[in-house]
Amino acid sequence: MTTTATTTTDITTISHLVSYGNGSIFVAPTCPSQSLGTSCNISSNLCTMTQPCLNSATCHTNASALLGYICACVTGYSGTNCEYDVPSCSHCLNGGKCNSTANETTCTCPTGKLGGHCQYEVDICANITCQNYGVCSSSYGNWSCECINPDFYSGTYCQIKSSSLRVKEIVSRSFACVAIGCISTVIGFVILMDVLKYGFHINPSEHDLESWKAKKNYHRRKEERHRADERQKKYNQSKQPILAIRFSYIDAAT
Repeated sequence: MTTTATTTTDITTISHLVSYGNGSIFVAPTCPSQSLGTSCNISSNLCTMTQPCLNSATCHTNASALLGYICACVTGYSGTNCEYDVPSCSHCLNGGKCNSTANETTCTCPTGKLGGHCQYEVDICANITCQNYGVCSSSYGNWSCECINPDFYSGTYCQIKSSSLRVKEIVSRSFACVAIGCISTVIGFVILMDVLKYGFHINPSEHDLESWKAKKNYHRRKEERHRADERQKKYNQSKQPILAIRFSYIDAAT
């Protein structure tokens, strides 16, 4: 076996050549566990070779880690390689509490709020049904039914009607029943009259109709006679002779 040593200004390279027949074979040297290379001057540490951690993070080799290393991020950064900029706590809304760690910042939302920044309000009214046209409103985890007219409706769900409203409803229903009864009576009477007239040829209103026609004719003739008398009277007045009256003035002094 022949060993050749080459020396340069910066790097010393040691190569091992093993003669084999008319040629030679290169055999790499055996380096310590923490170095590699032909001159054993390159560190085999994963963090040193790859330098994966960013933003001034510190790299620690860890054989049990998924990638073989762990990055210790400085405040304000997160991620496997500390590549993400963690926002400040000012992003929490609606009274959310900021929880900041070395790797992340989260918001703890108050009751009734949700979302990464507590920007959404929990829709508690989704499962609430207000009666009598009431409207559900929620605020910080609490809900209430707002009645359209507090003078008429009350209660948690606007389900209680006032005494005055109940009286009005009873009166309205009574009037409706009376109106329906009157309309039904009129319709029934008309149907009965048609059945008697066209089914049995009985017209109960025939006598009244004839009497009404007779009275109408009587009043019509009376009115015609009255108008005729008025015309005759005017005619007679127009035929009276015209009288000429002459006045003589006598002078009493003569």
